[in-house]
Amino acid sequence: MKGIQGVVVLLAVAVAGCSKVANQPDLPPPSVQVRAVQFEQVRPSGEFVGRTQAYEDVHIQAQVSGQLIQRHFTEGDRVKQGELLFTLDPEPFQAQVNQANAVLAQAEAARDVAVINWERGKRLHPEGVISDTDMDELTSRKLQAEAQVVQANAALDAAALQLEYAQVRAPIDGRISNAFVSTGDLITPQTQLATLVQADPFWVTFQASERQMAAARTMVRKDPSQDVRLTDLDVEMRMPDGEMFDQIGRIDFVDNRVDAATGTVNLRARFSNPEGWVLPGMYVTLVIRPPEAEPRLLVPQASVQEDQQGRYVMVLAEGNEVQKRMVTLGQRYGIKWAVLEGLEEGEQIVVEGLQKIRPGAVVTPVVQETQPFSQDAQR
Repeated sequence: MKGIQGVVVLLAVAVAGCSKVANQPDLPPPSVQVRAVQFEQVRPSGEFVGRTQAYEDVHIQAQVSGQLIQRHFTEGDRVKQGELLFTLDPEPFQAQVNQANAVLAQAEAARDVAVINWERGKRLHPEGVISDTDMDELTSRKLQAEAQVVQANAALDAAALQLEYAQVRAPIDGRISNAFVSTGDLITPQTQLATLVQADPFWVTFQASERQMAAARTMVRKDPSQDVRLTDLDVEMRMPDGEMFDQIGRIDFVDNRVDAATGTVNLRARFSNPEGWVLPGMYVTLVIRPPEAEPRLLVPQASVQEDQQGRYVMVLAEGNEVQKRMVTLGQRYGIKWAVLEGLEEGEQIVVEGLQKIRPGAVVTPVVQETQPFSQDAQR
């Protein structure tokens, strides 16, 4: 009897509980923030890894052999074109100059005698005092003497040039390296003394694929009949620490063929470097943009989800019901994605509160104010 009473009590409690649940009011639809999909003006960009290269990179070498007696620069300093860098012992070269001067003096004296004799013979020949053969000999000696003077002058110029080469000067403006030789070393024309680089301006060399070159054509000119000018593209540079370089570059070289092994084209961009902070050999990232902005359908990155089927967004449909919509995304612009397929301008998508909803759920939408895209967000 007691067991029957216990069952009755349990049934009564269960019925009371069900009655209580049935009497509870329905919960309101979850609140989510939505935003209308819109076209925004952006400048599509491509990124390429490149390496900096000096505009001029000179190996300083002597043009004569001799003993190094003095270095005239501070290692690592900037030097000007024509500035004296090294001096070789000038005495051997000065001796050659002196010898060449002496030979020249002898040649000039012999020439003067030959000219006097020729002029005397020229006066006597018409009178028959000297024969035609003698006159021809005098003329020959005069011409040979004059040639000896020319040869002696050339030898003197060569000796003077060798003396000048004993002083090694900077061929360009730039920053010089450490010296590779020491005072007292015997220098030959094969000896490398130092290097000198001109880093303002500087180049960045990089490669682009065939597909990227075709995309660049599209970026520059909508009309295929127009000639493509890659020099119209802005080239920005991201330094190894992530900071953007403060100068805008321009492409100044495109190779005339595609590398068959890699399928890429070699290109080069030129940048100013007034402060001299960029050094040759640095790995940097080039960001290339077209000269004019273009419209793109953008969605916030936070609104995009992904599953095994791919990427999708939650679209607000009729009756505030959310639906799952698969999308094809393009390039990323800061915190936004470009949508290539799956959405139309003006459609409302859920941007916040995604964790509270599922496909088919009814929501309370709160319109989020659209913030226009800023190109700086990409940096």
